[in-house]
Amino acid sequence: MLLVGLLLIGLLGAVGLVAFNRVVDLTLVRLGSGFAERQVLYDRARGLGTLQRDVALAQSNAQSESVIRWLLDERNATKRHTAVTELRRRAALSTGGTFFVGFPDTRNYYYEESGTRFTAERPRLEIQRGKTRDRWFFETLASKDACHLNVDADGLAKRTRVFVNCVVRYRGKAIGVTGTAVDLSSVVREALAETQPGVSTFFVDRRGVVQAHRDPRMVGRYSDPERSRPPTVFEMVSWEEDRAQLAAMMADVAAGQDAARSSFLTMRGQRMLVGVGYLDGLDWFNVTVMDTDAMVDRGLFGPIALLILLMLLLGTALVALLFKRVVLDPLRQLEMSVVEAEQGHFAPAESLDLHRNDEIGRLSRRFAAMARAVAEHTRSLEARVRERTLELEQLAYRDAATGVANRRGFVFGFEAVQRDRRAAPVALLLIDVDRFKQINDRHGHAAGDMVVAEIARRIQTALRPSDLCGRWGGDEFIVMLRGFEAERLPGVAARIVERVCATPIMLGDGNTVTVTLSVGAYCVSDGDTLDTAIEQADAAMYRAKGSGRNRVVIAEAA
Repeated sequence: MLLVGLLLIGLLGAVGLVAFNRVVDLTLVRLGSGFAERQVLYDRARGLGTLQRDVALAQSNAQSESVIRWLLDERNATKRHTAVTELRRRAALSTGGTFFVGFPDTRNYYYEESGTRFTAERPRLEIQRGKTRDRWFFETLASKDACHLNVDADGLAKRTRVFVNCVVRYRGKAIGVTGTAVDLSSVVREALAETQPGVSTFFVDRRGVVQAHRDPRMVGRYSDPERSRPPTVFEMVSWEEDRAQLAAMMADVAAGQDAARSSFLTMRGQRMLVGVGYLDGLDWFNVTVMDTDAMVDRGLFGPIALLILLMLLLGTALVALLFKRVVLDPLRQLEMSVVEAEQGHFAPAESLDLHRNDEIGRLSRRFAAMARAVAEHTRSLEARVRERTLELEQLAYRDAATGVANRRGFVFGFEAVQRDRRAAPVALLLIDVDRFKQINDRHGHAAGDMVVAEIARRIQTALRPSDLCGRWGGDEFIVMLRGFEAERLPGVAARIVERVCATPIMLGDGNTVTVTLSVGAYCVSDGDTLDTAIEQADAAMYRAKGSGRNRVVIAEAA
């Protein structure tokens, strides 16, 4: 009893620990949701609003009439000068003071940045389709979106820039790409700095491609020739269901259902709290990854755990003391009385009976007598139940005239074999006695019953213990053969027929009867039901009768 009590207390302690951790996790989720939402607003206020303004300027460049006219006539110096002048005026309002224009026909790329030697009066380079560096141009040109953002990160200490690429369309056709570049080095240093231990922030696009992070190696750069594809935040998630959860969180915040969403996900084998927010206008997501173990020292809960442990130990001691007073002490007194009685001293036993209502001793003696009576009665009853069950099974599953399985017994045996997935292939034989009616008409129904019983006995002697024979109708038998493939089935069926028909059957009046059999055989296929298999075997048997009887016909699988 003490051991059981200790086990129960330990079980309750384990359940309490699990529940406590669950409460802590739920609390961290609620706190993390608020933290993620505030982090998104904070990052946006610290500099990402500037990037939204540059996106608007790039969209204005893509809709400029002078830029469209230049893209339609690149060699016209007047149109180029007018377009470059307007682009310079807008570039002066931007953060980076840059603009660029790409021509898909000539593949010329014009780039200008204030304060540098780069000018848009002549092409800076020629865009090539096969180069990884120029992949952004062709992806933007083929995109259905008005603008597309990609990152060129050359190291946090140097410069991290976001290129705003906008498609220029004329009469519904893409005729070029223009845009601007924003230096995000200072924004990255401020917005993505690790504000507290265990917190890391990513900026990703809708595909999950990392656009900004304090570690430049994790940023997807179009100018990096060593990467066949940019890194994504989904690659950091360990399990597929967690990736689906992250994608659902991104979809929810992008749809405006929540300002921020958070959930526990497994990232690189470690359970992390992940918060997601949406940066409208940039079409980016702010993904904040929080290591709750680093954020919250679970050692702070040590005193509470120690207090709970002390309470459990105190409870165990009280239970042990109560058990000793209620159970152990009376049993010890009873034992001493028994010892004294063995030595011929009955006074302690008499005083025990006099001064105590000794339920333990009285119930022990009476329970032993009762147990002996109950055990004897149970053994007798179980024997009678086994006998009756055997009789009922014989009546329910055996044919009284032949001793083989009846229709119900055969169905039960067949379904049991089919439920065993390790079972070998199964074949069915449907056997009919040829011209059995003539036997009944000539010799009488009693003789017919003797013929049926003898045929059943001969079939049984031809089968293995693993096979099953049943009486399917008046003069029809069904046989289940286990472990026979289709190519062996004709030979096996012929041997059974030969065993049955080899000698005439002796009747009660001394006469003999020679019988022949028509047999339909079918190899049961995967997915066949018993009804389907019997239909196939029955059709084969009728083909045997129609072909002259006294033969075996194998049914082909449907």
